[in-house]
Amino acid sequence: MVLPLKKAVDSLFNRCGTTGIYQGREVLFLLTEPDEVVGVGFVNAHTDTHQMRIRVSDAPDLAVGDTIQTDETCYRVHTEPVKDTHHLIWSVDVLCS
Repeated sequence: MVLPLKKAVDSLFNRCGTTGIYQGREVLFLLTEPDEVVGVGFVNAHTDTHQMRIRVSDAPDLAVGDTIQTDETCYRVHTEPVKDTHHLIWSVDVLCS
């Protein structure tokens, strides 16, 4: 059952992904930048975030502190990578360097 899902994930990344360099090899990733409202005491702070989705097959050992470099930006993994339920995609928060 994973094979059709893997084909769908690969198709999505091939069509919509951005190319970057991770540990000397080319990878594809999806970057979203949703706004978040975070409660700090009695105040709500509005922050912009950077969330990245990257295929596990492209970065099997992804860890906090790793970087993904594009022509314009270098993204550093800020949170512990979390796999989806099918173990095909990592989800991480990243910081622009």
